[in-house]
Amino acid sequence: MPDGLILVKTAGEKTLVAFLQDGMLMEYHQQDDSSESLVGAIFLGRVERVLPQVKAAFVKLGLKQNGFLPIREQEGYHQLMGDSPLITGTDVLVQVKKDPKGDKGAFLTRDVALPGQYVLLMPNNRHIGVSKRIEDESDRAAAKALGKKLADGRFGLIVRHAALFARESDIRDEAEALYEGWKSLADSAPFRKAPELLHTPDSPLSALVRDYSARYNLTVLADGDIPGAERIPPEEMDLLWRRSKVEHQLKQALGRKVDTPGGGNLMIDQREALHTIDVNSASNVETRDGMSLPLSQNLSAVSEIARQIRLRNLSGIVLVDFIDMDTEAERQAVLAAMEDAVRDDRVKTVIHGFTRLGILEMTRKRTSDTLLEMMSAPCKHCGGCGHFPL
Repeated sequence: MPDGLILVKTAGEKTLVAFLQDGMLMEYHQQDDSSESLVGAIFLGRVERVLPQVKAAFVKLGLKQNGFLPIREQEGYHQLMGDSPLITGTDVLVQVKKDPKGDKGAFLTRDVALPGQYVLLMPNNRHIGVSKRIEDESDRAAAKALGKKLADGRFGLIVRHAALFARESDIRDEAEALYEGWKSLADSAPFRKAPELLHTPDSPLSALVRDYSARYNLTVLADGDIPGAERIPPEEMDLLWRRSKVEHQLKQALGRKVDTPGGGNLMIDQREALHTIDVNSASNVETRDGMSLPLSQNLSAVSEIARQIRLRNLSGIVLVDFIDMDTEAERQAVLAAMEDAVRDDRVKTVIHGFTRLGILEMTRKRTSDTLLEMMSAPCKHCGGCGHFPL
């Protein structure tokens, strides 16, 4: 099991959280009252308007913009909850799947999912599933059997990879605690006045510890009173922060150009609809044993591509323009390496393969703002395009 280090540093009214592995910055978060993500939050909302033509409803949440709720959910939800229509003026329990962004309201669902360290509990369906991180077929079969046993027809459940290393009693206790918490929330909802926030999601630090404690030998150091963290003096934290080169790695992750091993580089561009990563050989002329130069260069870039996607928190569609390769076997080697490189990402990432133009397509679930959005604001002069008008 690899070592992981979480540094929690106080900076004025903000709390800075850095996750490092082997000295490399893998994730970074800033916590303050104005930037907290709502993903995972549960609201008692009120249906403001139903638009059958777009198959969605707008739900009042008490936020600046109304949330966007699709009329149709996953089939498992409707099999259990039925197809009763959304009606203007009625109250509805919804969970935030995507934060509000710009002039877009939060993206909502009625198919609630409550995450734990070992399981993901879904009270409004009865699906039993297994994390894709569990690859061994015997492990998958055992995990699914455990999920059915624990749920016992009362709720849906996804058994997470961490459950492989835990006692059944601990997994059961977590599932029952999540279920009891949900029942308490759902039972109280009819007596609350919409719109109202009923459940807040875990903080970024709590989510990091929850998701990584089974994958890494985690050390959590903080310069303040943080539950579960070892407290160290602020001056020691400052020194550790500098030695870990957190600021340097953040600066690199906010720029377009990133160097890769052997002398190549990546050019990363973030856009509204999608993000692109261009792999360049630059001065890289080294090859691995028996490999063509393009294959060697592409494989050298894969781990840094995965790290930058994770660190920058890129989401939605991501396109990677690798150096042109001559054979399908080489493309498959790069595809396999990319799938392996994103496996440690706790955010769902799907590699879709190469397009007819040789571009690698992938998608990554949106959880919160990108690093660039978190740490900067659009330029008032260029409108964020990076070019001044002549």
